[in-house]
Amino acid sequence: MPHTHARRDTPFHLAGASGRLYAFTLCPSLHHLPEVPGLFAYLALPPDEIAPPRALFFGRAERGLAATIPRHENFEPAIRLGLNAYAVLPMEGSLDGVQEDLVAGTPTPLNCQRDALREISELTDRHRRLTRRVAAP
Repeated sequence: MPHTHARRDTPFHLAGASGRLYAFTLCPSLHHLPEVPGLFAYLALPPDEIAPPRALFFGRAERGLAATIPRHENFEPAIRLGLNAYAVLPMEGSLDGVQEDLVAGTPTPLNCQRDALREISELTDRHRRLTRRVAAP
């Protein structure tokens, strides 16, 4: 994962697939999260900065980072993968494009899992529709 400084409470950069760098702020606890909308990353920070942070999930929070991050459906799965810090990028407007750029530039286990489940669901729905057409008189 591209980054500059991985120390707590310092900015660090994550690269999107487009090559654009996004300046996130590392928040070591839920108490440090801002109330504004933006993007976030669940992170696993190794002890004593022996390695760079590992992004576990990129998400968006239209209603505010502090309200969304601990209640997101991937919060518990991220904890099981070693979640111990949060990166935030406060921003207004459409967050989808930036989130997609980040996920494409730095694949994360939980975003990949979500995309795979979505694809399985779409294929299952398509199969059911085709099956109904064949079975219909």
